[in-house]
Order: sequence, then C-alpha cells, then structure tokens
Amino acid sequence: MITISARIDKDLAEEIEKIVREKGIDRSTVIRELLHIGLKEYKLRKVLELVRERKVTVWKAAEIAGLTYREMLEKLKEHNVPFPITVEELMLEIGGE
Repeated sequence: MITISARIDKDLAEEIEKIVREKGIDRSTVIRELLHIGLKEYKLRKVLELVRERKVTVWKAAEIAGLTYREMLEKLKEHNVPFPITVEELMLEIGGE
C-alpha cells in the first residue's frame, strides 16, 4: 500500500469520524472503503455517459465499470439510459428493411 494525504473540510472529517464510531473500525479502513465506493460510482457515471453518447458499447461499459453485462443492463435501466441502438440497427437485427 501507499500513503496519500489530502486536506478535507471539517464537516467531511466529522462524517468520517461518525462512520468510524458506527463501524468500530479504524479511520484508514473507513477512508479506503469510502474511496472504493466513490471510485466505483465515478466509473459507473462515466460509462453511463459514454453509453448515452454512443461512444462505447454496453459490453465495453460493463468491462470498464467492472460489472457483468446483465448488471450493466440493470444500471442502464436504473439510470434511464436508453440502450444504444438506432431504429435502423434494430430493423437490421430483426431482419426488417
């Protein structure tokens, strides 16, 4: 592991201390957990936007976010991101003209 230091607001420090007391674990562990959650959420938001902009496929988005394809489909649904396929592409897929 490496050590990283950062200055944070007093309110944020107090919130972290509440979690430390609530969970009964050390501050470093709590901060690592929160960073992990935050990074996961950041990746998800990033890939949802990329899918929305049709810059990546759902498969690629799932890979980037560390999710399965099915989990990614659920995230698209949860965040109201339409499946990235045009009417023309859909017609080709189902054999229409």
